[in-house]
Amino acid sequence: MRNFLYKISKFMEGRYGHDKLNTFLLIIAAIIYIVNLFVRSPWLFVFILIPIVLYVFRTLSKNITKRLYENRQFEKIYNAVKIFFKNQYLKIRDFKTHRYVKCPYCKSMLRLKKRTGVQAIHCPRCNEDFKKNILF
Repeated sequence: MRNFLYKISKFMEGRYGHDKLNTFLLIIAAIIYIVNLFVRSPWLFVFILIPIVLYVFRTLSKNITKRLYENRQFEKIYNAVKIFFKNQYLKIRDFKTHRYVKCPYCKSMLRLKKRTGVQAIHCPRCNEDFKKNILF
């Protein structure tokens, strides 16, 4: 058994391995597979193979710089989507007590106590002052 693991580690030496994009590809393949259990389509089976083949290709690739670049681009999109859904969750959670406003200068999200009317707001991130009308 030790000899087998040694051979695998020698084979993987200099190869890219696993990252977040590979995890995402496996999750997509699993979701399509679960959908295919109910639909039973041969065309859907082809769409299961595409992310699996990409996963194996990226894992065994020796072009590490290109795989790192792909993963970095994926993480930019992933983080933007993650922040969007987190902000939506916070807006729903704090709806009774707070309002969330975006600073027009630095685009950061500010959490304000729930008060209607025009409010003078100071952004702690960029130190700019602005006014915002909060309707409800």
